[in-house]
Amino acid sequence: MNTRLLNFLLIFFITLIALNWILPKPTQNTTPNNEIILSVGSTSYVTPDIPVIEIQNTTSASITIDTCRDFSIKKDHNLLTNPPKEFCKTLTIGNGAKEKLDISPLYRLFQSPGKYEFSLTVNGKTSYGDTLGEVPGFFRSLFRNLFYAPIYNLFAFLISTLPGYSFGLAIILVTIFIRIILLVPQHHILANSKKMQAIQPKIKELQEKYKGDQAKIGMELMALYKAEQVNPLGSCLPLLIQMPLLIVLYWVVLEITLLSNYFYLYSPLASFDISKIDTVFFGIHLLSIGGITGIILALAVGGAQWFQIKLSLPKEDDVKKLEKLEKKIIEKKDGKYTETEPSFMPDPSVMNKFMLWGMPAMIAVSTFFFPAGVGIYWLIGTLFMLGQQIVVNKMSEKKK
Repeated sequence: MNTRLLNFLLIFFITLIALNWILPKPTQNTTPNNEIILSVGSTSYVTPDIPVIEIQNTTSASITIDTCRDFSIKKDHNLLTNPPKEFCKTLTIGNGAKEKLDISPLYRLFQSPGKYEFSLTVNGKTSYGDTLGEVPGFFRSLFRNLFYAPIYNLFAFLISTLPGYSFGLAIILVTIFIRIILLVPQHHILANSKKMQAIQPKIKELQEKYKGDQAKIGMELMALYKAEQVNPLGSCLPLLIQMPLLIVLYWVVLEITLLSNYFYLYSPLASFDISKIDTVFFGIHLLSIGGITGIILALAVGGAQWFQIKLSLPKEDDVKKLEKLEKKIIEKKDGKYTETEPSFMPDPSVMNKFMLWGMPAMIAVSTFFFPAGVGIYWLIGTLFMLGQQIVVNKMSEKKK
């Protein structure tokens, strides 16, 4: 099994290196000199997202821009007049520098699809850019309306009722709320995993008794699962439940302060002020990614996950018993144990080591590249699961 795994990993990395060598490299565009360049981040946007506008100064001197006087926007060829006062400001860009133009105060303009044309006039020269606002597709609309909007409104409600519009406290409350909802199903999942470990000897005996008759083994296993009230696929449910939640929370945390979120607010929260959200919690910037905060959160989440997985795996004595039973399914020839037929099932000891060390490492690395707010959610949720695992283990020991 170890040799197979190493061969697979070796082939995988060789393939990656070969693709990186063979595939063409992206071409680099040259930037014109002595010009003011207006660029739009993408040729199309999905409403109500706000386009990203960048201004690059390739001249030899710095420039000063009045956003209301020098910059103009047309939607479907209609010029925007009387922009909000929050949009009007003076922007200074040094020679050779590039700055983003904050057009988020115009968020209402981008809540419906249309053709957007931007122009910037400096020192008598005009630079142009345009983009297309498109209607979101079916799956994007489904994701936003069914998952993103409810979670965002839950955060908005909590933030509006908490002192100081604290985003950090809202994350903690949302995590506890979600864990309470998942308390019963998560308990059944952890208990089911322990039951599966307990009946492994019976499974091995069935495999030995009906060796060579896969249909009979399948029927007997189904009967065993029914008698023991065990669901062999029950352990897959946590991922099916938690991964969509983690994806939604990632986007909500990352975009919590975007003014385009006014589009998703429900009518009772129409007075919610997104600009007041406090994204700093005990010195941690909840929207930041990586850095010292990312390392600390990654180690904390990975460590908590390691302890939870350690408690969920079978004890060493149980593993040794299974290894002895495994030998009974292997014929003895010439004083040596040899497999009667190729085994495509992964080695349990290898899988357990991967679960114990590989999974926490992968989760820790993922946490480092997530916003700190998501890391805090993951840490609290993992500690909650760790507590549940301790309770399930004690209940399992009592039954034994």
